[in-house]
Amino acid sequence: MRTEYSSGSSGVAVFLRDGIEQQQTTGHDQMQSDNPNQKRGRGRPKGSTSSTLAEVRTQAAEDKRRLKDDMTNRLNQLREQLDTTEARFREEIRELQEALKASEQREAFFRAALEDRLQIVADHIHKSLLDWADAELEEGQITRRKRGRPRKTFK
Repeated sequence: MRTEYSSGSSGVAVFLRDGIEQQQTTGHDQMQSDNPNQKRGRGRPKGSTSSTLAEVRTQAAEDKRRLKDDMTNRLNQLREQLDTTEARFREEIRELQEALKASEQREAFFRAALEDRLQIVADHIHKSLLDWADAELEEGQITRRKRGRPRKTFK
């Protein structure tokens, strides 16, 4: 049995004893030929529906133009969506800032009213304590005892 390698094919040509040549291909070559999208050298890709190179180029140009139009439309939709989202965001921010200003003003009014009320209450407590202390002093006779000496403590 002798083997010869032919330069034109990707496999190995094997000559058997009877002179019958058997072509053996490698598994790698079979996988390449099974792939329908695989290009075969130059020219049209395998599985292309057109028969001439000009038709393949026109078909590719149409596909490219269609993809570009689709992507442009999608990009415009996304830009419009972004613009509406940004406008809604700006509107919400403006409304929240107005609500914050209103609540800050309300807080300032409440603080002022509370300070006024606290001042009134403090004045009332102060006056009540002074009146009570004056009444206790008058009732207590702190200054003199019966025999004329001053007292050291309250009665």
